[in-house]
Amino acid sequence: MASRRMQEAYALGVITLVSCIGSVGLTLALTSIPAVQSTAMGNAGQAYGAPAAATSIVVLIYIARTFRLQSEESRLQREILVSQTQESRLQRETLEAQTTELALQRESSLDQHKTARRSAEAAVRARHIKLLEMAINDPLLMECWAGYSSNISNDRKKQYLYCNLIISHCCMCYELGYVNDDEVQASLRHILSNEVVREFWESTRAPRNIVAPHGGKLRKFYDFAELAYLYHPSGDGVTQ
Repeated sequence: MASRRMQEAYALGVITLVSCIGSVGLTLALTSIPAVQSTAMGNAGQAYGAPAAATSIVVLIYIARTFRLQSEESRLQREILVSQTQESRLQRETLEAQTTELALQRESSLDQHKTARRSAEAAVRARHIKLLEMAINDPLLMECWAGYSSNISNDRKKQYLYCNLIISHCCMCYELGYVNDDEVQASLRHILSNEVVREFWESTRAPRNIVAPHGGKLRKFYDFAELAYLYHPSGDGVTQ
């Protein structure tokens, strides 16, 4: 649009310049012809001079008005362009704000989901602990728990159930993110330095591998526990 306006202004200027040069050339040509240099022709020229001057003034006014209108139109075009640019910037900022808000809402939803999952896992763990406590306090209920040899005493079974509580508590802390890998490994080394806990771990290997045979955080915890168990092969808590 601006380029077209410039071309029109340039063309108008060229036409005006050519017209002026043509007028000067025509005047020189007429003054050099003897037939038109008589007194009558001079009087006629003077008679037409005033209208010609008035016409020139009108043409100049029209040209000035045309340039003013073009300048005003260019100014309006610039204002429209600036307004569109500002509107685009506002739309972009609004879109960025909406994107940020959606990201925050997504993070909030993920945090709520994690919190709900942790609460559910904690409730399941609490139920598991309650079942173990019932078995510890009642020898008849203790017989319902699989994975322990039938030729061990009730006292040893109680100890195994308590060892299960210890390992389960450590596992829950790890799965819920309260301890990291290094911390849980250090804790398991300390726990499995006890001979009874080591004996419990040895007797429950098979069912544990069935519960968590593949990947996941639970399987990773069991692998850490196995490494801690192998860390004390003699069962006396002495590091090799």
